[in-house]
Amino acid sequence: MTKFITTILILIFLSACSSAPEIVPGKGAIYGIISAESHKDIIAKASKADDGGVYSNNGQVVFEKGMVNYHQLKELYVCLINPSFKSVKDHLLIADNGKMSHRSLVIARGDRLWVQNNSSKTLTFFLAGQDDNIQVYSPVKPGERSVIEVEQEGILELGSDEDESLITTLFSREGLISQIHSSGDEYIFKNLDPGQYKILFWFWRLGFIEKNIIINAGENIKLNQVLSVDKIMANKNDP
Repeated sequence: MTKFITTILILIFLSACSSAPEIVPGKGAIYGIISAESHKDIIAKASKADDGGVYSNNGQVVFEKGMVNYHQLKELYVCLINPSFKSVKDHLLIADNGKMSHRSLVIARGDRLWVQNNSSKTLTFFLAGQDDNIQVYSPVKPGERSVIEVEQEGILELGSDEDESLITTLFSREGLISQIHSSGDEYIFKNLDPGQYKILFWFWRLGFIEKNIIINAGENIKLNQVLSVDKIMANKNDP
């Protein structure tokens, strides 16, 4: 009985691991695990610590209140970039009293960004980018929504003139599709045409890692990526 249970547990574990998508003739895919972790120096110190505090005696970081628990981060984005991605998509952010539905969002240049006002007052939203470029929404009354077509690229900030707590950080590129995940999740982009792509991993408080990849027909690429301060600072993003 014990052997049977052990076998079942092993099978469950294996099924939870990143698994390759089915090969599709003439197409390719990329898949893997996206996760986040503490700075390598923090991990190294924890592995040697035996004095308690934020470092436990079993070599793991103890995430106390107010600390960022990287293993539980949400809103990790995996993005695939290719000029062939031209379809315009709609995105929705919801503003409540003192809070936005998302702290971060990835969006392609040319997509439509809607903002729904579920707060108790009229709000005027703006989208600010680099070089003082600003797109301004028409005022939005409670219960209504407004839309703009995103014209900018890079790191953008959606804010409100009337409430400084309503903030969402955006990452924008042309020809981009994206997925949102929690740390430790599997991502999959499949049925891709052969060619050159860029893949980008982003978390708004850490930054991004960008790589060039080549998708070949009948081939799946496995690429796991961990986001941490030291990995992002050391990474030389592909041009």
